[in-house]
Parts: sequence; C-alpha cells; structure tokens
Amino acid sequence: MLKLRQLAGVVAIVTVAGCHGLLEVSNPTLIRSSDIANASGANAQRLNATSWFSSNIAMTVQDVAYLTDEWTWDVPSGATQVNYQPELRDSQGMEVNAQHLPTLAYALWQTSVAMPAIRAYTPDALQGDFLAQMYGIRGYLILQMAEDLCPGFPLDDVADNHTVYGGPLTTDSAITIAVQALDSAIKYAHDSSRFVTLAHVAKGRALLDLGKYTEAAAAVANIPTAAEYRTEPTGVISMSGICDGCYNTGLGNREGGTGLPFVSANDPRIPLVPLGPRNTNPSDTLYATTKGSDQDFRIVLASGIEARLIEAEAALHNGQDWKSILDSLRATVGLDPLVDPGTADGRVDLLYSERAFWLFMTGRRLGDMRRLIRNYGRTPDSVFPTGTWLGGTGAQYGKATAFPFNFADEHRFNPYITTGCTTR
Repeated sequence: MLKLRQLAGVVAIVTVAGCHGLLEVSNPTLIRSSDIANASGANAQRLNATSWFSSNIAMTVQDVAYLTDEWTWDVPSGATQVNYQPELRDSQGMEVNAQHLPTLAYALWQTSVAMPAIRAYTPDALQGDFLAQMYGIRGYLILQMAEDLCPGFPLDDVADNHTVYGGPLTTDSAITIAVQALDSAIKYAHDSSRFVTLAHVAKGRALLDLGKYTEAAAAVANIPTAAEYRTEPTGVISMSGICDGCYNTGLGNREGGTGLPFVSANDPRIPLVPLGPRNTNPSDTLYATTKGSDQDFRIVLASGIEARLIEAEAALHNGQDWKSILDSLRATVGLDPLVDPGTADGRVDLLYSERAFWLFMTGRRLGDMRRLIRNYGRTPDSVFPTGTWLGGTGAQYGKATAFPFNFADEHRFNPYITTGCTTR
C-alpha cells in the first residue's frame, strides 16, 4: 500500500498531466482531471472514499479484536497454519500492528480528496447529504484513531494535492477534532437517516470518551433503536474466525483472567460454531462466531442499539434508571433482565459487559477498555488480559493498552513528530 505522502504526489502528477498539453495522450483508458470534473466524477470520488473507509475499518476491527479479549491466537488441532503470536501486547506483537495509523489515515485522506469535488459539482439536492457522509466518516476515523492509538500520534491530511502535517495529539484533543467533524456532518445531513445515525451516534460515543455523559445522551436521544449505519461489504475473507487457518483466530473466553466469557456465556448476540480442539490445548475447544462469516458482511458502525447503550451509561453516571434501558434491549433477543449487582463498580462492569456483547466485533472494545481506565480509574491490569497466556506456550501477556504508531516513519516525514508514544 502506498503511503499517504506518496499518494499525494501521485495525485499531483496526474493533475499536471491532465493540464499540460505536452503530456496529453490519446489513450482512452487514461483518466484526467477534466474527465471527472463533473457530478458523476464527484460521486465516484465519494464512493471511492466510502469503499476505502469500509475496507480499512474492517482491518481495524480485526486489530482491535486481537489486542483486546475478543479474539485469541490459536488454530484447531491438526491445522497446518500455526504461527503463534498471541495478543501478548509485547513490543514485537505491537510493532506488527504499527500500521494501524496509516490504515486509518489513508481512508481519511480519501475524504479530503472527495469533498472539494462534491462541493464543486454535486447538485444542491444531494450535496448536503454527501458532505454529511464525508464529514461523518472523517469524524468516525479520527475518533477511532483517538480510541485506539497511544497519545502523541499525528493527524496528517491532504489539501490541494499536498500533504498537511499535523503535530502530536493527546487523546482528548483528537476526540475534540472528531466532534467538530461530526458536528459538520450533523449540520449538512437532512434527507439521509443513515448519515444522521452515523453522525449522532459517533458524536455520542466521542462525548462519552470525554466524560460528557449528559451531552452524550442528548446527542443520541432522537435516534430510533432500529436505526443503523453499516459499512459497504468489507471484502475481507472473514470477520468471524471461520476460514481456512483464519490467521490463527478463535474467540476469546475469559482471556488473561479479566476477559469476558464470549464463549462460555453462550449468548445469542454472539452465535457460536465449534472449530475443534485447540492446537495449543487439545482439552479445550476453539470456537468462532457466525457473526461476520460472510465475505459481504457489512459491519454496523453506528446504531440505535449503541444509542441506547450511550443513554444507559449516562443514566448510570447521573444516578438515573440505567437498568431498564439495558433490559429493554435484552428483551429483543430473548434475554432475561439483568440482576443489579448493588455496587457502583459492579454496575459499571455489568454495563460494559453489555456493551461488549452488543458491540462485539465492531471495533469498540479497545476504546471501551481504555475508557474504563481513563474515566473510571481502573488499572490496566484489571481491564486487559494479564498473566500466562491460556494457549499453553507459557508466554506472558504484555502491558500495552493502545496501538503504537511507527515513530521512525512519522519522524522521517513529519517535522512536528519528535517523540513516539507518550504513554500507552
């Protein structure tokens, strides 16, 4: 994959080629700037941005599943693909995932390319909603970066075919930028309920991260429970762990002692399928989920269900009736009402367990785990897997609580980045 900085240069070269008479050719397959300077071209760039967003978010969801307690590294007994690199959160494993930033940044860059064309060529009847989608995607991507990456990462972008370098961001400052983009999405959206759902629910999620619980609930109050914004088909082989070898993936089950029982709970929100005995521990069965097993699976990025979960967290924080909100959601899938644990910490644990099961494999889990540390004073070792990995190799879980960015690469191009992660 070309890096953001290289791609900006490619676009600049194409633009020059389209304008300079000496470089004009008769090749009918060559796409020049003038060929797409119209409403159809603007829509094509919007669809291109949407496509990159969908596929890159799908990869991000997988990264999050590995780093948290959603997935475990293993294969069924007898499988030929054995490459044990469990989510130990060690330096080696984390550096493998240092592509998290450029993956998201590339999708962000595509919205920057699309929006000027939408403003210039899209008819008024469609322009507002198309801009709302692009701003919604931008806000979502920046929010995902803030939730997943260690503080100190840059937000590089592109304008007029030139890279615009950003300085190091704290988690809060990045979330604030995301909220600004989402506010723009809300401003422009008028006919598309999907884009409204994306903007409002992502904004509510961001405000939870900032500890603005009442504002978060207000942001999602008018979103119907049945509303959804999904990606386009991901094109990813599998989001579920059902595939040949499947990158050594199975569902996590009480990973590292602190992980949730995604298997043993046998919850209808995470339908299970056995893969066979674990290669590292044949006495234990490895499971996958049928959720996301289709290559055309579309990930739910924002929904009315998440809106109700945001309202429940705000209600809990404000001493209001939080449990009935969760019980109403559970009733829709035939689950019994929750039992109030009777303590403040126990109620937070229960709420976040409900979030984890409802939002399983949507890229939320890492942000939730980090919010437990940031907003609720939990220690990392009480939230992330710790101790000896259950795969049977004797390896120990590490200490990282976020994805790093590639400091050497960023420092090479970006003059504002002079240090790596400030903390994890």
